[in-house]
Amino acid sequence: MLVKFVGVGTAVKGIQSCIVLEGENTKIAIDVGAGSIAKLDFDLDAVLITHNHSDHNSDLIPLLKARWLLGYGKLEIYGVRGTRAFLESALESYAYLRRKLKFDVHERRSFKVGEFEVKAIPTKHSIESQAYVVSDGNFTVVVSGDTYPIEEVLSVECDLLIHEMSLPFGYETNDHTTPESFAELLDVCKAKRIVFVHLYPMALDVKDEIVRYLRKRRDLSYHIAEEGEVVSV
Repeated sequence: MLVKFVGVGTAVKGIQSCIVLEGENTKIAIDVGAGSIAKLDFDLDAVLITHNHSDHNSDLIPLLKARWLLGYGKLEIYGVRGTRAFLESALESYAYLRRKLKFDVHERRSFKVGEFEVKAIPTKHSIESQAYVVSDGNFTVVVSGDTYPIEEVLSVECDLLIHEMSLPFGYETNDHTTPESFAELLDVCKAKRIVFVHLYPMALDVKDEIVRYLRKRRDLSYHIAEEGEVVSV
């Protein structure tokens, strides 16, 4: 399985959240934040939305329009409750597209896309959100979306955990991740590798310190993803 970090940024910097998982015959994108369409392959089997904040879903309609213009078929979209309502509301502003765009929306917690078995885990954010556990039968990748760290996500046995690390040391928050809050759950973490995304500029400024701090708490494989990076699982 290939993991493509199309966008690892936030609402204030970089291409926003978009991670592509590519198997033997299946390609899915998890989130399509602003700017991701410029780097995204359009031949997707599905898009999975972790939550309906603009830095995670704002390129969804541009993606659907591009696929319509290029002659692609129906796109399967999976998301939290409210994803269908979000799309319907957005299309009120683009009425000319309503009969042109081809998509189905599903708001389910478990489903299959091609060779990928997918399970959604409710997470802890300012609106309804969910992480995704994606397995091809050989390898498993977990993508947290935006969340305060929770045991239900970190305790999943996986080859790769992609987790947000929005904020640096000393921040008080109950809907995003800091080094201190992530470290509190390291004892239950069952990931072979951990990659952090969605760092605000003040967290990026101390990214090396964050990795050193976590490694002292538990010696695991930590990495800060870069925009455009591709890794193999």
